[in-house]
Amino acid sequence: MFKFSFNQPDETTETNDSAKKPEIHSAGYECEEVLLSDELNDGISINPDNLHVFPASEDILVEYLNCLSIPKEELGLDILSADMDHSDLVPGRYEGGLKVWECTFDLGELMVGNEKYTKLFKGATVLDLGCGAGILGIVAVKLGASKVVFQDYNREVLEKVTVKNYSCNCRGSAGEAEERMSDDAEVEFFSGDWSSFVDHVEHQYDVIVTSETIYSSDNYAKLINLFKKKLKPTGVILLAAKTYYFGVGGNMRLFENALQTDGHFSSSKIWECKSGVKREILEITIKSNA
Repeated sequence: MFKFSFNQPDETTETNDSAKKPEIHSAGYECEEVLLSDELNDGISINPDNLHVFPASEDILVEYLNCLSIPKEELGLDILSADMDHSDLVPGRYEGGLKVWECTFDLGELMVGNEKYTKLFKGATVLDLGCGAGILGIVAVKLGASKVVFQDYNREVLEKVTVKNYSCNCRGSAGEAEERMSDDAEVEFFSGDWSSFVDHVEHQYDVIVTSETIYSSDNYAKLINLFKKKLKPTGVILLAAKTYYFGVGGNMRLFENALQTDGHFSSSKIWECKSGVKREILEITIKSNA
């Protein structure tokens, strides 16, 4: 249904920095909260034929909606425009939130498979930034976070997918609520532009998890500003991304340079995949002298 050109260029291919790149978030949707209905809060069941399963570990499985199962007549103009263009990107309107990208799985596996990072989530306040299907935030709930905020640019993504995924994974169906209740984590859902989110949501977070959000270098200043405003002084950011985003201008080295130029954060590579499409995970923390 959606085909985003997020593939790594061939090693012999040179990217043209002077080529025109899409301006992301140009329109800037205002931040809006999406509330859980009573039905979603009680827990819903979803037809298994419409679900994928992410086995983060033997003990933590996350079921999530297959975007292809959503009837087109239920989609709004933003997503329909992307569908008609056979794209996952309509600048300022839709940014691929219905599809789960590879780096989400990389970071989810790190969260549950590396004890150092698993411990970060117990009792923590967590922001799943650019959450899409909400898999990372759901994993955080299952790891014992006290509060998880799910944020995505498109309200429709939250309403059609994210809240439903949260409900079926963390609230259980009506007949299985006691058995499948993950814990008493407080959750909130917000749509809109990152700058608007910074202005409207006052909380800071112990952990920020984010995947596939550095594909456009045009947004690095906005993203770094959000990190500065929303991360607690002792907090940790876990950022997963492809090393290169061919066709849309972003890459890990450019983002690390932007962090270095800003001077507020330290970053280190804590995981990488060198085969196939190259992918990485960064740990980002505030410098002690910042």
